Formats: sequence, structure tokens, C-alpha cells
Amino acid sequence: MGASLRRRTVALAAGAALLTGTIWALPQAALADDAAPSGVISGKVTGDQIAAGDGLATAWLDTGSHYEVYHGSINANGTYAITGLPAGTYHVGFNELGYDDGDTVTSWIEWYDDSLTLAGGKGVSVSDAPVTGINANVDWVGKVASNPVISGSAVVGSKLSVSRGAWPAGTELQYAWFAGDDLLQDGTSASITLGANAVGKRVSVDVYASLYPTGTPSDETLQFKRTLETAPVKAAALQSSTPSISGTATVGGTLAAKTGTWAKGTAFSYQWYASGKKINGATKSTYKVGSSLVGKNITVTVTGKKAGHVTTSKASKATAKVALSATPTISGSAKVGQKLTAKPGRWTAGTRLTYQWYANGKAISKATTSTLTVPSSLKGKKITVKVTGTKSGYATVSTTSRATAAVAAKR
Repeated sequence: MGASLRRRTVALAAGAALLTGTIWALPQAALADDAAPSGVISGKVTGDQIAAGDGLATAWLDTGSHYEVYHGSINANGTYAITGLPAGTYHVGFNELGYDDGDTVTSWIEWYDDSLTLAGGKGVSVSDAPVTGINANVDWVGKVASNPVISGSAVVGSKLSVSRGAWPAGTELQYAWFAGDDLLQDGTSASITLGANAVGKRVSVDVYASLYPTGTPSDETLQFKRTLETAPVKAAALQSSTPSISGTATVGGTLAAKTGTWAKGTAFSYQWYASGKKINGATKSTYKVGSSLVGKNITVTVTGKKAGHVTTSKASKATAKVALSATPTISGSAKVGQKLTAKPGRWTAGTRLTYQWYANGKAISKATTSTLTVPSSLKGKKITVKVTGTKSGYATVSTTSRATAAVAAKR
């Protein structure tokens, strides 16, 4: 038995509360006479795991008080020969994985001819002449698939299930799920939901029961059947959304990345771009727009990471081109009858500017030019002006001045 199989059978035995600690061993029978017995049983065994070359064929001779057991390896091509047999009637058992006589665990034995138990098998009479053609297909017992089979997708978050395979009637089964040689789950459940710890590994199941190798109930020994391995477990697709950008693309403005809806537990990272070029150091969820980006479109790429899932990056739509804007100021004296003038400051060349004047935050009707002659109705109120800049392809930006002092009466 290879180291991998030994580790797994030790884990299986240690995890089974059914064991009492008694070891079931299958020794090569000692020779009773000085003359070497010359009986031979040979044949060919087929099965989907035979090519691994770990298989074993055993010949059991009932002496009346105990069984003498002889064995021969099953070659990778399925052929075997059990030699040195005394004359007598034997029951012949086959398995694909061999057995470990140092732990109370054996792999499943199917009995010739097509039986689940030694008692139900067909006897083979041995004398001096070799007995050939004692063949078996260990993938089937009658018309029933012998080995358990895993169904489902080998993807993190997906549920895998395993069939029972063929066992003697009434056998209670347990299931040890492995990712490579790592035990994932052991117990009575014939299904498992794959976690991140299985990524990149092939899953298999040891289905086992408290049975002697003869197929009869036991409180000392386990028999197990092993599935074929799945394909390597893939990371799951990460639930993700296309991010968006809030804020106005103007120099000095702050833009914020809105991630949208992603899988719970996703960790995010960010990268901002100007017209498709990475902005060095712009790796937070917010970005304050610098003056060097005037005329460029801003995007942000959000990358989500979660254990057991495919790392996913999503890019936002581009903003309008970054506009240069300024906070306007008001010149003139805030007095009834005096003229106030809005000074818009520096804006992107070609920007069309519009104005709206306010008194104590309320828009003044028809006050939409760059100047305002203060009417008496505004006495005691504070005046502000909002300048809005528009240019095709650029963000529309509105900025508001500081308020004047309260309008004084005309002298």
C-alpha cells in the first residue's frame, strides 16, 4: 500500500467510532507439510481502478476451525495468480486497492462468482493442476454498479453527492470525503458543499461500513469502497456588479466609487484611470481630481477578492471630461440701489456660463445676468450668486459664491 492510501485508511479508521481496536489481519498461510503445495488459481480482473496496480486477489480455505488465506497481487493489466495452494475448495475475493493489515481497515472485497459475501460466493476446487479463468469485473455485482459514484459540479459552493454502491442488504454506511489526502468531512452524510479549502484538489469519497472482509457484520473491522476522483475543484464565480462613480468631474472635486452589489464577504481594491491611463497612487475608494486632468474622462476599476472565488475586476463607465471651474466672487456694495457683479473666475476655455442670484438662499426672479442692481425689497438679506458652466463633452458644473453682508438701506 502506498503512503497516500495508508494515510487515508488511518484517518478513516480513526474517525470511525465503530471500532473496538481489534486488528483483522490476513497473513499468508504457513505451509503445513514439507512438500510445497503446488496449486494455482489465476485469472483476470477488470475495474476502473485496477490500472493503479494496487489490487489484491485472495484465496480463502476453510479448514473447519479457521480460514487460511493466500494472496496474489493484481497487476495493472488485471492479471493475477495465487500460487502455493494446498488442495481444497477455496472462495476467491478481489479488490482494487489492496488492504492494510496494520489498521482495522480493508478495501472492499468482491467474491467469485459475482457475490457480496464469501458465503454467497462460488467455491473453486484446487488440486495439482492450475485453475485458470477465475475472472471478475469488480465494477459490477450482478447488474448493480459496485463502486460509489460522485455527482455534481466540482466548484466551490456547489453540492456534491455520492451513491452507495453495492453492499450486503441492511449495511449502514458512512462517508469520508477527501480533497486530495485531506479529510474534508466524515460521517453519515452522502453529500457535501465544497469550500475554499478544496480549490485545485480532486475530491473522492471512501464509503465504508463495519464489515469483516467476508462481508459479514463486524464490530472490529471496516471495509471501504472508493470513488474515482473528480476533476480539480474550481473556484466559484464571484457575484459582482459594475461600479459607478458619484460626484462631479471638476478640478478639486471628489469622486467616489460605488461598488454595487457583490457577494457577502468580498474584499475590494480600487484603481482610478484618466482617459484609460492609470493614475499613480489613486487606489482608494475616493479620488480628488487634480488640475492636470482637465479634459480627460475618469473611470475606476473595482477588484473583488473572496476565498474560493475567482478574483474579479469590473470597470465603471467614464465620467464626462473633467472641467476647470472656479468659485465665483461678488464685487460691489450690498446696498439698495447699488450694482453687484459676479466674477466667475477661471473656467475651461469655451465654457458657456449662466448666472442665478439668490437672496437668503431663495432665487431672485429674472436675476440671471452677471450683474444685479439691488432692489429695496432685498433690504436686510444676504446675496449670493451661482455660476453654472456648460460645455459639450464636459461635466456641467455649478458653483456658488460666499454671501454678501446683509443689504443695507440706501443713503
